[in-house]
Amino acid sequence: MEDIFQKIENVFAKHKLIGNKDFSEDEYAFMVDYVSELTDPFDKDSYKLIFTTLVEIAKRWKDADIVEESDENLGFWNFIFKTLTGKEEFNQKLYSAFINVISEMDALNNIPIVKTGKKYYATLMMHSFTPKNSIFSFFELCYNVFKKDLDFGFTNDDEWICEKVASEMRTVLGGGYHEDKKVSIGSSAYSIKIGLRSFALDNNLSEDFIEFIKDTFYQINKLFNREKISEENRLRRYIVEWWENKKQTEKAFNDQNQKKRISTVSKRNIGAKYIRNNDKVFLCIPSIRLDDSNNIMRLSVYVNGKLSYSEEMRTKRGELVIATKSIELELNELLKYSNEINLKVEIQENGIIIFDSEKGKTTSLYREFILFEDEKEVESQFNIPTNYFVYSKNIDGLKNTPQDLTTYGTNIYNIYPTVGESLTGKTRQVFFVDKAKVAKSSNTVCLVGNLHDIEWVLDEFHCFVYKDSVKLIVPENSNLKALELKIDNKPYKLDALDYVQLENNAYMFELLKLGLLKPNEPTEISLYSYEKEERVLTEMLIVLPTLQIKFSKSIFYGNSERKITVCNDEINDDFSWNNQDKEIKCPLKDGILLIKIPYLKWQIGKNGWNNEPINRKLWYKDFIQNGDLLEIDNPLENEVIKVFYEIENHIVEIPINQSGKFEIGRVIYANQGKKDITVYCTNETTKYNLFTISTKEHFIENPLRYHNGTVIWDVENTFVGDKDNDFFIIAKANGKDKKSIRKKVGSTNAVFGNFDEDVYEIIVKIKDKNIFSKEEIYDVIYENILLIGKGKRLITYLKEYNIGLKTIIPFLEQKGFSPVGGININSRVSINYISGIEIYLSNIDKKNKKKYEEHIQKKYNKKCRKRR
Repeated sequence: MEDIFQKIENVFAKHKLIGNKDFSEDEYAFMVDYVSELTDPFDKDSYKLIFTTLVEIAKRWKDADIVEESDENLGFWNFIFKTLTGKEEFNQKLYSAFINVISEMDALNNIPIVKTGKKYYATLMMHSFTPKNSIFSFFELCYNVFKKDLDFGFTNDDEWICEKVASEMRTVLGGGYHEDKKVSIGSSAYSIKIGLRSFALDNNLSEDFIEFIKDTFYQINKLFNREKISEENRLRRYIVEWWENKKQTEKAFNDQNQKKRISTVSKRNIGAKYIRNNDKVFLCIPSIRLDDSNNIMRLSVYVNGKLSYSEEMRTKRGELVIATKSIELELNELLKYSNEINLKVEIQENGIIIFDSEKGKTTSLYREFILFEDEKEVESQFNIPTNYFVYSKNIDGLKNTPQDLTTYGTNIYNIYPTVGESLTGKTRQVFFVDKAKVAKSSNTVCLVGNLHDIEWVLDEFHCFVYKDSVKLIVPENSNLKALELKIDNKPYKLDALDYVQLENNAYMFELLKLGLLKPNEPTEISLYSYEKEERVLTEMLIVLPTLQIKFSKSIFYGNSERKITVCNDEINDDFSWNNQDKEIKCPLKDGILLIKIPYLKWQIGKNGWNNEPINRKLWYKDFIQNGDLLEIDNPLENEVIKVFYEIENHIVEIPINQSGKFEIGRVIYANQGKKDITVYCTNETTKYNLFTISTKEHFIENPLRYHNGTVIWDVENTFVGDKDNDFFIIAKANGKDKKSIRKKVGSTNAVFGNFDEDVYEIIVKIKDKNIFSKEEIYDVIYENILLIGKGKRLITYLKEYNIGLKTIIPFLEQKGFSPVGGININSRVSINYISGIEIYLSNIDKKNKKKYEEHIQKKYNKKCRKRR
């Protein structure tokens, strides 16, 4: 067991609160035996092992949460001594030795300890994250904030709430606090015990506590969106268990059709946005955090300088935050008497203007036309060809539009441009280019050296950004004497300038080295050919020699950390963004720096790009057609991307075709009758999940759930398959009356009220869709158990009717929920909820394992024969 000592060293090196790492039962037994053999005074080399053992014992003291609320500290040290010595009595000598070890943890190992009150007991409770119900109460607090303040979503833009939660907890827990009383935070009361309280109040752990809150919000967000999380440590296992319990008492619905949320903002970060939702475009005013709920907020919208819309903004009180409600105004309605997109938004607080959209370049709402990729506006002038939408009040008045243009709705158009096409109006141009290919071309005049996917905007000027070199490349077959270079209308004969001849014999003119460009100023460069009598090159650029841009990662996908640092001689700032944003705006040199975000993106057909996985399980007929192609857009051009699908642990690579796309439709339709087909891509170092799809109709969880005295048929959130199915439900009670309920139901949710408190065996059948069948045939598609009732009353049913082993255990065996070890037939069975059912079996009798397994097999076989 020498590796235990190394494991303990690693825990101390990586964790401030060491109890988040669990030890196995064998390791725990070794640690207890080892410490029980030590004699006082302890060698300091053993302090880490002793402290870790005390923390592990503390976990087990509170593991079952059987101690009464008022007896928080009762018997704790006696439990410690009994575990180590076998005697349940207070041992003053050991107590003195152990508290000495705890006291030395801070000085010797930089491990935080509580220094006031019941400091030794509190230290062990803090490090062991016990009791469980205290941690669960904290998760409940975070969920209430997630629901009421964050509108069921948590992104980087919402991380400000973590400090708010920490501050509120410190304020409440630092006051008149009693261990046996619940504390009120926001609108609810929570059972926060001494361990978590100590964690929240320790000044040396303030940053760690905020990170703990932040991670909790991210994990709740994943669980709410039905994304699996790794149960890699104690807190992750706790939050999964808490969530599964919560799903039975308060169903958390995830409406996949809801519009993308816009994060609540502070008053200094107000900004109105244009957002597309299908065939409509909206002006969106975000929710604004308020300092005082009595403040009167008023929104005014001006069209062409005239007041068009005004209203007092309603407020909402969340769990910890007061904010205005977000507002969405349909653009066609606002502009029904206008031929141009000339809006101004003004927001007043108590009669004082706190936001005017036309006071800043980044907030202006004037547009000649609005370009959308998916639902978000694209403001960059240079974009790669893909599927876009354009809102315009006069599409025919634009000088240039892509050839592939179709009407999508009133004043909204769908375009799919090709390289070289553009959207051109009187004051704005958007080019669809492949800049990398243009720059590499040996037969095209071009400028080389611009920073990739970055541009600088000032009014109508959209400039490529260069840093330390601007190189003009001219093909070798060009007549230099017939070319005239103009820089801000100042002419230069090209053959009079110094150049370098490249290996492909092209000419390279280093314009910055030649001193022809002024740094930090927008510059127009053009090249005129007298032979062709036309301009062969026109470009706006700006040279920013001190600009430095650093993303936290080379590519971004999904819910990863999003951060960029921008610095030059004016600024040194960090920026973050929403996963739906296309670019980052940074004020610079009186203009705006637009930085494209390097997303890894994927799309199937022309259904729109995704830069994150789809977390819900998909039904193949609703999502993909046979013959559809999967396209991957990787910002790292030289990186090889491979795509795979996985079925029942069998992984197969999807070949790439000549156009660089993957034949995903053919693959999916060739694998009929599969519940889970997981599709992902990889760059050989990182795996990126795309989606999980099913070609077999099934339920992902129990479609029947019990809530507040009623049973709900929740087919819409639990069934994967066609939307026009008919089902037949059979619910067999196990109580005295053996009541049986039989119902025909459809593919929409319904509420049933005639279920008595009992344990029901649930059988769901689906109607055979064979059109040649002469009679209705229903096939079994799902079986499970539904527990109706609460707490002790339900346990009474189980004991009274002796159904714990006869019904529940065999059914769990069938479903894969196998208890560890054997079980005494007369042992006590208690029931909670987890994944539809959680069985906690106490009084395990390992000697009867074989007898138990034989008993279960006989019961299970007998049950199967009866069904046949």
